[in-house]
Amino acid sequence: MARPKKDPGEKRDKRLTLYLTGTEYDQLNLLAEASSLDKTKIMNQALQQHFKTLKDPPPALRQARQEQIMKQDKLQVSGYVCANGHPFWIESVWPSPPEYCPCCGNNDIKSAWSGVVKKGF
Repeated sequence: MARPKKDPGEKRDKRLTLYLTGTEYDQLNLLAEASSLDKTKIMNQALQQHFKTLKDPPPALRQARQEQIMKQDKLQVSGYVCANGHPFWIESVWPSPPEYCPCCGNNDIKSAWSGVVKKGF
């Protein structure tokens, strides 16, 4: 029986050899076992996470990131309401809750909800 065909978007056609120390290799194996992911997927996720945290990415990477954001039609957000009743939301990947309301500057903020919003009207 033939192996099922891979989705063209999932195909990997570029190869990279990665040299790890024994300790790094053991850590990667432990992480792969604990997360039930392939080592390749773990390394891919680590690379993507590194790209997201670059403060000054190269121009081509910055443009690709902006295009990816523009093409998204849904966004995972956390919603907040200040004491004055101003609702606002931020992306769920934001590292910490907001310190003040962007409308009035009040620092008494309550979390209202979290969920998915669709872009557009």
